[in-house]
Amino acid sequence: MQVNTALEDQYSDVLKKFRYGRKMGLRSLSEMTGISVDDLRNAEAGTYLPSDKEWALLGQALGFEGSVMQELHFSPERTPHPILPPSVLPVEESYFGYAVWTYLVLHPHDPKRGLLIDTGGIGHRLLDVLDRQGIALDAILLTHGHSDHAGDLSRLGERLPGVVFLSKSDLPLLDAPLPSSLRVREPQEVTDQLHREGWTIDVYPANGHTDGSVAYQTGGVLFVGDGIFCGSCGKPRTPDHFSDSLGTVARLLNSLPAETILVSGHGPFTTVAQERRWNPFYSATLQTESRQK
Repeated sequence: MQVNTALEDQYSDVLKKFRYGRKMGLRSLSEMTGISVDDLRNAEAGTYLPSDKEWALLGQALGFEGSVMQELHFSPERTPHPILPPSVLPVEESYFGYAVWTYLVLHPHDPKRGLLIDTGGIGHRLLDVLDRQGIALDAILLTHGHSDHAGDLSRLGERLPGVVFLSKSDLPLLDAPLPSSLRVREPQEVTDQLHREGWTIDVYPANGHTDGSVAYQTGGVLFVGDGIFCGSCGKPRTPDHFSDSLGTVARLLNSLPAETILVSGHGPFTTVAQERRWNPFYSATLQTESRQK
């Protein structure tokens, strides 16, 4: 098997997230699967590749389908490459050496107006794109409050619009107070407020990774933050929020057209159809009982 290193989450990350969410220790997982603790530990470190049989056992114990897990994570040639519409400009930033996407969405009737969806920590690449294309921001839409998505807004300086949309429950996650020139609005106000300015945007709750996480949809593209990754999803805030994360993945993938393009904060772009096929968190069975070590 060839590991798909293009993904944000490797198979080892997926295993750790499932075990974290299921509140299961390595010893308990070993007893359920017959896989040694050392092999499980090495699998989570990315230095041991479980066999087909072991993936089936791991899936049975942790509540996902082992065959789904293998379909993308060990097939680099299946990495999706959907083509974004011209109105969406992805900018890959480096947040302390960690790759993160921020997005500029151009107004349907005026390409010199735009929305900023997440900040990427606001590095030089985003500022260069804004300067080079002369884009004025109508608003900033934040999927959640983590620093790589909502950090250092003051760097925008004179480019700051008047309003930023961020759930108040995520305000405590910010690494610094918002600039005084910004008014904070709840994401659910986006549709009505920006519709008056010619935008068509829908907002979906995407809690689990944080309490206030949301996803924004416009023009056939869903900006999902860390709610869904290609072949995975963001780590839930606590193990008790794992069911929220699974619910978010299922709700978003079930409520949107198959051709919808998903763009997250990290990793390859994908589509609803592709994630329904090979995202193990979508196919996961919800287990209500907590398994303790």
